[in-house]
Amino acid sequence: MKKIYDLIVIGSGPGGYVSAIRASQLGLRTAIIEKYQELGGTCLNVGCIPSKSLLDSSKYFSLAKNNYSSHGIFFEKLFFDFKKMMDRKNEVVKNINNGLKYLMNKNKIDLYQGIGSFKNKNTLFLIDRKSLKEKKEIQFQYCIISTGSKPLCLSHLNFNIKNRIISSTEAFHLKEIPKKLIIIGGGIIGLELGSIFNRLGSKVIIIETMDKIISNMDDSLSQEMKKILEKSSIQIETSLSVSNIFRESHEKISVLVKDHNGKEIKFVGDYCLLSIGRKPYTKNLGLENINIKKNKKGFILVNDKLQTSIKNIYAIGDVIGGKMLAHKAEEEGLYVVEHIVGQKPNELNYDLIPSVIYTYPEVASIGRSENEIKEEKIKYNIGIFPMKILGRARISGCTEGFLKMISNKKTDEILGVHIIGDHASDMIMEASVAMEFKSSSEDIYRICHPHPTLSESFKEAALLNLENRSLHM
Repeated sequence: MKKIYDLIVIGSGPGGYVSAIRASQLGLRTAIIEKYQELGGTCLNVGCIPSKSLLDSSKYFSLAKNNYSSHGIFFEKLFFDFKKMMDRKNEVVKNINNGLKYLMNKNKIDLYQGIGSFKNKNTLFLIDRKSLKEKKEIQFQYCIISTGSKPLCLSHLNFNIKNRIISSTEAFHLKEIPKKLIIIGGGIIGLELGSIFNRLGSKVIIIETMDKIISNMDDSLSQEMKKILEKSSIQIETSLSVSNIFRESHEKISVLVKDHNGKEIKFVGDYCLLSIGRKPYTKNLGLENINIKKNKKGFILVNDKLQTSIKNIYAIGDVIGGKMLAHKAEEEGLYVVEHIVGQKPNELNYDLIPSVIYTYPEVASIGRSENEIKEEKIKYNIGIFPMKILGRARISGCTEGFLKMISNKKTDEILGVHIIGDHASDMIMEASVAMEFKSSSEDIYRICHPHPTLSESFKEAALLNLENRSLHM
C-alpha cells in the first residue's frame, strides 16, 4: 500500500527542513525530497555557514596581525594555514549536516534522495538526479516548494575555477589565496567574501554598477561601510557597467568596465567573482505539468498565504523572491505549516526581517531606511550614536560605526534601526523585538541597559530621538 503524506517538502534548506520539523511536531505525516546527498541547501553547504566559518577564521588572523599588540600580545612568527581553515569550514558543515539527519530521524520525517517533479496536484515523481529517470511516485495532500536559488551568471559565461570566473560556491573550494581578486557586485556576498580574502592577503577590488555599495540598505550604512573597507585597503569602484570579462592569460582574467562618461577601464586579476544576484531554482520541478505560475524573472507566484496557483501547493524562500535570507525562508515555512493545520499565525511582516552583513565590524538593519521614510512623507526624528563613545567598544578595540534609530515624529514609534558595529548581528534583535511590539523610542530609553555593553547605544540613540541629546556625547 502506497504511503500518502500529509505534507511533502521539496528542498532541505533552512526553509524546507524547518517546515518539515514543525509539520511533524503538529502531527502531520511528513517527508522531504532533497536533490543532493547532504541536507541543508545552499545556506549550510555553500552559503551562510561556510562563509561565516571563514569570516571567523580570517577575522582572528587579522586581529592577531593588526590588533593584539595593543593588548600586549605578540607573535614571533604569525602565519595562517589556508588548508586548515578550509578543513575547519568543512568540519563545521559536516557536523551541522549530521545534526540535520538526527533531527529528521528524531521527528520521524521520511527522506527521499532525488528530484521531486509534479505529475499532478497530489502526486510527485521521484527522479534520479544523475540519470533523470523516474524512481517512484509519492502522493501527498499538501506540498511546500523550497528549492532555493542559484548564483546569477552573465549570459555568455559559466562559473568555472579553471576559467577563473567563480561564484560564491566555487570560492569555497579554492586551493589558493588569489593575489588579486576582482569582485563584481557590492552587496552582502561581495562584501563578505571580499573581507575574507582581503584579510588573508588578496588585493581585492569590488566593482558595483550602482552609485553605492549595499544599495538596499540605509545610505548612512553604505557610506560608513565604504570608509571602513577602504581603510582596510579594499578598493571600491562604483557607477561602473561591465562590458566584458575574458581570460588575459592562463593565470589572469580581465574585466572591462565603462564609467558614466563611457570611458573604458580594465581591471586584471587572478580570479573574477560574480556576486550579481541569484535566480530561483525550479529546474525539473515539472511546474508546467500542473500550471504553477511564475513571473518574468522565474520566481513562483504566491498569494498572501504563500499558496501558488494550485491551492494545496505552497512555495517559500528564495524561489518566490523578496529578501533572499535563510531566516525569511524559515519564517515563511513556519507560517505555511501552521496555516495548513488550522492555526492562525501572525501575518508575515517583511519590514521586520533583519538583514545582516558579517564583515568586521558587522552591519545590521531592520525596518525602513531614511530615504523610504522620506518617500512616504512621514515626519521623523533621528538619533545617531557613535560606537566609539561606548566604554565596551573601547575595551574591545572595535570603535568604528554607529547605531541609527528613526522614529515617527508624531507617535514616537520606531520605524527603523541601522547599525554598524561589533556584534551588530546580535544587537539588532533588541530592535526586532521592540518594533514587533510597536515600541516607541521612549520605551527603549526607559529600559535599564547593562553597563558596559554595546547595547547602551540603543538607549543613547533613543534619547537623541526624544530630546536631541544623549547622556555620554
